[in-house]
Amino acid sequence: MAARAPLNYETADITRRIQDLVLNSTELSGFLENLSVFCADELARFSGDVSCGITVLRPSGAPVMGGSDERSRSLEDEQTRDREGPGVIASLEVGIVSVTDLRSEERWPSFVEAARREKVRSLLALRLHLAGPTSAGMIFYSSRPHGFGRDAMAAAHALAAEASKGLRLVLRIVSLQETEENLRAAMASRTPTDLALGVIIGQERCSYDVALEWLFRASRTRNVSIRDLAAEIVAAADEPHPVRVLFDR
Repeated sequence: MAARAPLNYETADITRRIQDLVLNSTELSGFLENLSVFCADELARFSGDVSCGITVLRPSGAPVMGGSDERSRSLEDEQTRDREGPGVIASLEVGIVSVTDLRSEERWPSFVEAARREKVRSLLALRLHLAGPTSAGMIFYSSRPHGFGRDAMAAAHALAAEASKGLRLVLRIVSLQETEENLRAAMASRTPTDLALGVIIGQERCSYDVALEWLFRASRTRNVSIRDLAAEIVAAADEPHPVRVLFDR
């Protein structure tokens, strides 16, 4: 069970701030960057100077990361490159990983070595709960051993819960944007003939084969190429007040 947020921690204000981040973000990477800076600043109220990194792992495509500073960005990259580290474990398996002193940590040797070079002494990683196959984790880094006390851990849980809501919304927006871009790309790659056939089918309520037969016959009758005739049909359909093309069948 997650720890209860400290009494002086205004989660309602956190919700509003994260909503603002969602509204002001135009892409996933930018949102993660801004969110990690915000979360690091929030947890600094309880743990002093901390860094925050967030990584989203989607079934297709490369991981998308954000960090509050160069240290966190470097360590997020280290974990996702090798698929090894507390953030990956927290996001995919156990939900939370706490390391109170990295000087005695023997798991994830490559990551731990990199963290020690960055002067990290303790960390706290939490899963961000998302819908579907996409997973994400948030990890806080401290330069002090035992850098995350009871209030800090409770605040981190509250931040992760609110961040999960904002991230779910951003991922939905990104998904809709990608769908629109894919549709535009598909339309752009279609030949004028394909588009013209679509116009004919739509206007005449006929089959693909009937539309194709008309296009070939009209090309011969008018003595124009199929490509030029198709371009003429598409242009007519694209007018502000489209002129209905009369098709002789």
